[in-house]
Amino acid sequence: MLTMPNHDWAQYSLSMTFVLLLLAAALWWLSRRNKGFLLPANQRRIQILEAYPMGLRHKLLLVQVDDQHLLLSVNNTDIQTLHAWRAATPSSAETGVNHAN
Repeated sequence: MLTMPNHDWAQYSLSMTFVLLLLAAALWWLSRRNKGFLLPANQRRIQILEAYPMGLRHKLLLVQVDDQHLLLSVNNTDIQTLHAWRAATPSSAETGVNHAN
C-alpha cells in the first residue's frame, strides 16, 4: 500500500477546500445575479407551460407571466408574440374533471 507524505495530504486538503469555496462563491453569485434562480416553481412570475418543437431551430412556447398567457414563436434569431390573453381560472376541462352523466 502506498502512502502519501504529510505535505501531500496538506496540499490536497487545501486544494479541495479552495475548490469548494470557489463553488460556493459561484453559486452565491448566480443566486444574487439571477433573482428567482433558486425560487420554487410556484413562486416564479414567469413559467414555461409548454414547448412544442417545430423543427431544428424553431419552436412554439406557451408562457405564463403573472396572470397572462403568451404564445411565442422562437427561433435562433428572434422571438415573436403570436397571441396573448388573460389566464383564466382552471376550468373543469383543464383539470380533467368530467361532469357528464
